Amino acid sequence: MLNDYPLFPLPLVAFPGCRLPLQIFEPRYLDLVKSSLSTNRSFGIVTLSSSQPQNDSPVFEPIGTAVKIVDFNEQPNGLLGIVCEGTHKIYVRNASLADNHLICADVEEVIDEPVLPVPPEFEDLVYVLESLFKHPYVETLGYPSRSIDEWFLDSANLGFYLSYLLPFSNEVRYRLLSLDLPFERLMLIQSLLDDMDPQDN
Repeated sequence: MLNDYPLFPLPLVAFPGCRLPLQIFEPRYLDLVKSSLSTNRSFGIVTLSSSQPQNDSPVFEPIGTAVKIVDFNEQPNGLLGIVCEGTHKIYVRNASLADNHLICADVEEVIDEPVLPVPPEFEDLVYVLESLFKHPYVETLGYPSRSIDEWFLDSANLGFYLSYLLPFSNEVRYRLLSLDLPFERLMLIQSLLDDMDPQDN
């Protein structure tokens, strides 16, 4: 259990291994970034709930992702830009507002999912991911080079990357993040892609 762990609630879903570009402008999150860079500590990104009360603390989902900053720069608009990379899933408990106006919580670090080869029925998903990596936006995120053969050996990472890079809603992405078994995630992704394919209708 990690105590007083800083959280960054956002209207998106972060995944282990995946890179997320952000623009930082609120003073409390500028302080969070400064602290994270100086100490090399992670912080948690949690997904804001779809229904937010007015004039109240943000409501967010309990499962999030710990991230570390892997790059930063000044944006053309003068704001600080950072790139975060997910490290592992977390489960949030007992969140509260700290004196510096950051949301901090007791969090449990979720055990990494097992490294399992991709089952034959889901091998086509590796080629879907390969095509996504060629997208100009994804290329700007600076992912380390990785051979296609490596993706066939890791169902969990394949599922995380597809969940993040495919055009799913936040609701669907959070559902995918919440799953505990890599094969269940790949099965759901395949089903969602089948539903999106007009040739199957």
